[in-house]
Amino acid sequence: MEEDEIDLIELFQTFWKERILIAKITGAFLVLGLLIALLAPKEYSTQATLMPEAQSSQSTAGSLLQKYGGLLGISGGAASGAEGTIPPQLYPNIVQSLPFQVELMNTRVHFSRYDTTATVYQFYKNIYSPSIFSYAMQYTIGLPGKVLSLFSEEQPEKPLPTSVKRDTVYSLTKDQMGVIKMLQDQLTANVDQETGVITVKGEFPDPQATAEISHAGIALLKKYMKDYRTNKAKKDLEFIKEQVGEAKQRFENAQDRLANFRDSNINLTTAKAQTKEQQLQSQYDLAFNLYNSLSQQLEQARLQVQQNTPVFTVLQPVNLPIEKSAPHRILILFISVILGCLASCGWVLAEEWWLRRQIGGEF
Repeated sequence: MEEDEIDLIELFQTFWKERILIAKITGAFLVLGLLIALLAPKEYSTQATLMPEAQSSQSTAGSLLQKYGGLLGISGGAASGAEGTIPPQLYPNIVQSLPFQVELMNTRVHFSRYDTTATVYQFYKNIYSPSIFSYAMQYTIGLPGKVLSLFSEEQPEKPLPTSVKRDTVYSLTKDQMGVIKMLQDQLTANVDQETGVITVKGEFPDPQATAEISHAGIALLKKYMKDYRTNKAKKDLEFIKEQVGEAKQRFENAQDRLANFRDSNINLTTAKAQTKEQQLQSQYDLAFNLYNSLSQQLEQARLQVQQNTPVFTVLQPVNLPIEKSAPHRILILFISVILGCLASCGWVLAEEWWLRRQIGGEF
């Protein structure tokens, strides 16, 4: 204990002896932190919470189909399942996906601080100017990347794709990928594993754009969910519509042939005429039954599309941010002082240890 007390006293004396050096180093860190706090770009953030429908829930269309489908000759069994659902855990991956980001970059929003309306990509490429702090980071920490880019081949300028297809190959330029990487950090989605509540957070250098881009991101997320859930049902609906149109045409043709034959043969006296009428009647009945059956399936397909359409309940809507969310200047200064104290004390201890070692003593 005595040795420990002596070590602590000696350590305090060492720090006190070098108090001016410690103060200078801490002051330098404080000045650096002050520059970072003043020059760091302003950011505004907002967030919204959504609750998707439960996978086991059944829509009103499905309930009507099961309850009254039998009266119309429509089976309700096919519409009772919750097929094609996406687990909420995959929603953040959808927000980070390339097609989602390309559509988001094509969204036009108003940037109040710049008094202009442009797409997100046009803003970051032609309007937005990084802060002095960002330039300093590029030419210090990012300097190796800058040097390497001088020796890389310059890519030709290409317009950003406007029509987005999710099952295609994307060919984007370096600038476009750079904007996508920024957007992936600035618009995020998180899911509460217990409740399934989705939190969408946006953080951008403009308050109006923050709200509009976050709102557009939520709308895109809903669109992606709707397209995924209703894709097969819509394809089935389009196919059945085509079949109903063809069946209706065949039914009307059979109806006209039977009517024309009966008008031309009012008194059916020969067996050949009666056989012909029976043949036309059979064709008419077959065409009618097919048309009637497909019409029932068409109504069932329409109800299936409605049932598969997902519903999101907005628990907390997007709000227009009033105050900036970054930089946290007080926190930056506090951390700078702490780092300065640690760095200066470490420097003093390292210097003292080196001197003791030089003279062969122990510290």
